[in-house]
Amino acid sequence: MVEIVFLGTAGSTFFGDNFTPSILVDNILLDCPSPCPYTLSRLGWLDKIQLILLTHVHPDHSLGVLELLWHLWIEGKGRRIQIIGPTGTQKFFENLLREIHPSKYQDILSHGVFFEAEPSTKIGNISFYRAKHTVKALAVRLDFRGASVCYTGDTSPTRELEEGFRDCDLLIHEATYPPGMEEEAEKDGHSTPIQAANTARKVNAKYLALIHLPYARLGPQIEETYLSSAKKIFSNTFIPKPMDKFILEGGNLGYKS
Repeated sequence: MVEIVFLGTAGSTFFGDNFTPSILVDNILLDCPSPCPYTLSRLGWLDKIQLILLTHVHPDHSLGVLELLWHLWIEGKGRRIQIIGPTGTQKFFENLLREIHPSKYQDILSHGVFFEAEPSTKIGNISFYRAKHTVKALAVRLDFRGASVCYTGDTSPTRELEEGFRDCDLLIHEATYPPGMEEEAEKDGHSTPIQAANTARKVNAKYLALIHLPYARLGPQIEETYLSSAKKIFSNTFIPKPMDKFILEGGNLGYKS
């Protein structure tokens, strides 16, 4: 049994009480935008996080790591957290911290245990694949307790992801652009709900969750269009709300109230 919590699902920037993508899969955090550490602390879940997987360092996916490192340093308990991201992740945060606190940046950075993964890297039950985005980016597959969760991060469709995500139970796929804008999405390293549904069908996924929707730009009413266009291709499609909780067990996904 695997528990999945969609902490934030908005695309590119916050909208109302919904912040940008961050998904908690048991004790593994997939992406960490700036509101994430506070949200986890408020819920009493911050100490349960054992690993943060960053798909890329764009601010809507990563700046919560900066907040968390600062928090752990101020807290003074010596706690460190493991962070895995694409090549250049540690240098990215080192440069930011050097600007913020030139005399203490190394101390603050030391609260993160960084590992930089390449596409095709496999660490235990975690597999990484190349995402097609505007910067170095990874997509992630988690296989444990008889369940598989795949997360695209930001990407346009690729053959590599189709092969790596084959037969997954839950595919969490970005859908930044609305249906009908497939060409524009690919040029920008993103996807539409139609492309996400096609990927779900090709990989033989059991469920498809659409996230990274452009709520700030197009409003919440886009969900109806997104769902209807995706369901025509892949019927087991849903759009999670912030703080939605699910249990994945035996290939079946159930909502946890």
